[in-house]
Amino acid sequence: MLENENLEADDNEQPEGDVAGGLTPKQELALQAVLSHPSLKEAAAAAGISDTTLWRYMRDEEFSRRLAEVRREAIGHAAIRLQGASAEAVAVLSELMTKEAAPPAARISAARTVIDYSFRVVEMDALRARVGELEQHILRKQEEDALDRGRQKSGDGGEE
Repeated sequence: MLENENLEADDNEQPEGDVAGGLTPKQELALQAVLSHPSLKEAAAAAGISDTTLWRYMRDEEFSRRLAEVRREAIGHAAIRLQGASAEAVAVLSELMTKEAAPPAARISAARTVIDYSFRVVEMDALRARVGELEQHILRKQEEDALDRGRQKSGDGGEE
C-alpha cells in the first residue's frame, strides 16, 4: 500500500524544472543517480522516485539536455585522464618491446601496437587536415553564393 502511495506522489510531480529555469532538486538527484548507476531502475530507486517518474524526467527536454551535457563533461574528464596516462602506456610498450628478456610474443605484440597506433595518429592528422580544407572550401563557397545573391538582388532592383 505504501508503495502505491509513493507511486501516486511521484506521478503528481511536475517533470519541468522550476528552479531558476533549471531542474528541481529531485531532478538533480535523479540526474546524478542516472550517471552513477548501471540501470535506470537502480537510478530511480537511488533517487527515491518511481521508474515512471524517471521515465518522464528522461523525456523532459531540460532534463535530457542537462543529462547529455553532464555526460559530455564526464567523458571529457575521462579523456583528459587517458591522455595523461598515455605517455606512461607508451613508455611501458616501448620498454616491453625492447626488453630482450620478455617473451617474444609480448615483444611482437608491443611492437605491433606501437606501429598500429602510430599509423592511426598519422591517419587522424591527415583526416583532420582534410576536414579543415573542406570546411574552408565550404565557407568560401557560401561567401561566393551570398555575394552572387547580393549582386542578383541589386541588379533586379535596378531594373524596376
